[in-house]
Amino acid sequence: MNAHLILIFFSLSSLLQDGLTESVFTGPEGGSVTVSCSFFFSGETKLFCRKSCEDGDVLIETDNVSAQRGRYSIRYEEAPDLLSNSFVIVTIKELKKSDSGKYTCGLKRTLLPDGNERVEIFVTDASPSPTSLPAATTTAPTSSSPETSEQSSAPQIAALLLNVSFIFIIIITLSVTVMVFCRMRTSKHTG
Repeated sequence: MNAHLILIFFSLSSLLQDGLTESVFTGPEGGSVTVSCSFFFSGETKLFCRKSCEDGDVLIETDNVSAQRGRYSIRYEEAPDLLSNSFVIVTIKELKKSDSGKYTCGLKRTLLPDGNERVEIFVTDASPSPTSLPAATTTAPTSSSPETSEQSSAPQIAALLLNVSFIFIIIITLSVTVMVFCRMRTSKHTG
């Protein structure tokens, strides 16, 4: 019985690690990029690191809702309910080609395992100056444009499906645990 509980605990803790996929973000040299990382459970300390958050790779860290450090700013949006994700949102300004690479969004938790989500940033060549572009191409898309709303709703739908799947896995795992426990108790009493 104890081996079953240990196996279930490790299975659940690995699911709580977040970061099941690696997201890719791009931004122009000299411009900025905003990285959004989603986490199933909320946390206290938010951080953004070059590579893996070890050996001094932390670029920005805070226990507050938001913080600014040099070219980096971090913001936290806590989930409003159990079926929603919390988000760590990081913006890097004045991008350099050397900013291209792998990063980690982190969320430290007190009672649950820490969450980590890996992201990759590509810094593209600088955009041409606005004076060399026709006026129509310099206007940014509005939030009501179909492209923008479709791009922002797709990650939300994926996050919702991931959350529902996670809850389903927890329910099944707990049900199996209770069944095994009841079966073992019944077999002890009949034996």
